[in-house]
Amino acid sequence: MKLRNIQFIVNLYLGLLVTLFTSSFLQSQNIPKDEEFEFYREDQIYFGTSLMLIKSNQEDLKARGLPRHFQFGIIRDMPLIKSGKLSTGLGLGISFERFTTNLIRSASGLYSLDLNNNIYNPLSISVQSFEIPISIRWRNSSDRDFAFWRVYGGIKVNWNYRIKAKQNSNFLTIGEELKKFGTNAYLSFGYNTWNFYLSSPIVSTFDFLNSTQNNSAIKIAPLKVGLIFFIL
Repeated sequence: MKLRNIQFIVNLYLGLLVTLFTSSFLQSQNIPKDEEFEFYREDQIYFGTSLMLIKSNQEDLKARGLPRHFQFGIIRDMPLIKSGKLSTGLGLGISFERFTTNLIRSASGLYSLDLNNNIYNPLSISVQSFEIPISIRWRNSSDRDFAFWRVYGGIKVNWNYRIKAKQNSNFLTIGEELKKFGTNAYLSFGYNTWNFYLSSPIVSTFDFLNSTQNNSAIKIAPLKVGLIFFIL
């Protein structure tokens, strides 16, 4: 897919998110004081940033620099009980991640690990993804209190629609090494706007063929640790 087409899809996607859900968010949060409601919604915009810990089946695989992740999206809240303290959530979002490792790709397209700490030959990978978060949400809020403790957990289904790889200032084509679709388990907890965030792939995200071990797979599954912010 051409870069221009990808950028158009991303811009259209974000525009639809804002247009379709903003009015719904405002209506669900604007509660008249003289009315009683059986339940209320905590529809939210979320954004977050994390550092990534590179998990692998190879002990010698090392990250270089600071692997990082950014996410942005919206959540539609669906209460399960009258008090609204327990609910499910369904959302749409987009995420970006970037990391650098001591992987080296040969001209044949196979990979090996740089054990000599050659800082001039790192493999950098950037991934952009659409995500669908599905969560179970607990909070001790009410329809009059918007500052509260919360614990949200669930899974995110990701479509990794764009990837860029670079080594020695040369851009590389990454194909079957990256799974186009993935599932991540995640947990967030905190008070009010500030919340801690943890996420881990259920299966490895990357499989690189290892030229030094009979073409076995070098598996990479980034663990994300950071902060996520919710805005009503």
